[in-house]
Amino acid sequence: MSFDEVVQVLDETAVVAVITTKADGRPVATPIWSMVIDGVPYVRSVNGAGAWWYRHVRADRPVAFALGDGAIAESDRVAALELPRERIATTYVPVDDEVQEKIDDELRRKYAGQTASVEAMLTDVARACTLRIDEAR
Repeated sequence: MSFDEVVQVLDETAVVAVITTKADGRPVATPIWSMVIDGVPYVRSVNGAGAWWYRHVRADRPVAFALGDGAIAESDRVAALELPRERIATTYVPVDDEVQEKIDDELRRKYAGQTASVEAMLTDVARACTLRIDEAR
């Protein structure tokens, strides 16, 4: 498995499973959306900084992406943990970064037809919780 595979999954899959780590060390899978801009993957928290997966990531706990259809995590989080996964790192993206507009455009394109959900991802609260996905260090 490689970071290139992570980028491919995040680009080609509508729902991805981010695997974060609880304070007690147990992994948990959460279904989220992802966007790839010029070969660089990004994610946002539609629920803002209070979302548990986002809090886990920002607490600098181990994080990975399942290399498969993350939609499984919508109905069976345990099954999503059984998918192969690749560890990653993240970098916070400031709200005023110019890539934010490109991320907005990609959300509109990739998730066309899901207007209410896309609009929620375009709010200031969600934009303030944008992360670039990087290769694990």
